Amino acid sequence: MSAERATNHLSEPNPPAQLAGFPTHTYSAGTVFVRSHSSGLGPWWFASNGAGRFDLAGTHGTCYVAEDEVVTLLEKFGGMKSVPDYSIEEVSISSVSSAGDLVVADLTSNKAAAYGVTAEIFDTSDYPLTQRWAASLLAAGFTGVRYWARHDLEHDHRAVAIFDSAGARADSATHSVNSTDALVDRTDLLERWQKETGVTVLVVPPL
Repeated sequence: MSAERATNHLSEPNPPAQLAGFPTHTYSAGTVFVRSHSSGLGPWWFASNGAGRFDLAGTHGTCYVAEDEVVTLLEKFGGMKSVPDYSIEEVSISSVSSAGDLVVADLTSNKAAAYGVTAEIFDTSDYPLTQRWAASLLAAGFTGVRYWARHDLEHDHRAVAIFDSAGARADSATHSVNSTDALVDRTDLLERWQKETGVTVLVVPPL
C-alpha cells in the first residue's frame, strides 16, 4: 500500500549509529566553493542561531556554500523576483576552499530514501526537523551535507552545508579564502544571474 500523498513523508532521522551506511560524497582537498554573505560577516561563518535549514546548535555551526555562484544568489535572495539595487550593496561573493577532504552526507542520492529522506528535506519549513537531521549526521561523523538548494530549479549544481565549530574562521591553512568581491562590483555575475533566472535588479533612485 502506498503512503498517503497529501502528507509530509520526511522521517525523523535515525540514531547516529544507524547512519554509518548513509550515502556519501567526497569533495577532495582544495575543492572551490562559492558563498554569498553579508559583507559584515567573514566568508567562513558557521551559523548556530537556528535560522538556517541545517543549522547546528551550541558550540557547533554550519557554513552554507555552493558549487556555483548563481545558486548562492538564488538562496540569498530566495523568493524575490525583483531585487532593489540597494539590497545588494552589503553582500559579498567569496571563493573558499578547505585544506582537507570533506566527506559529506549526500542528500541528493536516491540511496538516502532507505533512511527516510525525501525531497521535502530541501524545502520544508519545518527547520527543527531538518536541523535534527543535521545534528544526527554530524554525530555520525559526517563533515556536512550535500543537498539541492530550495530556490534552484535546474539541479545542475549542489549546495553544501559544512559543519564545524560555531562562529567565524579566519583565512588560514585549513580554511582558505581565495577571493572576496563586493556583489555590486561583479557586474558579470549580476548579468548572468538575471539572464539565467529572470530575476530583475531594480535601480531605485535616491530620495
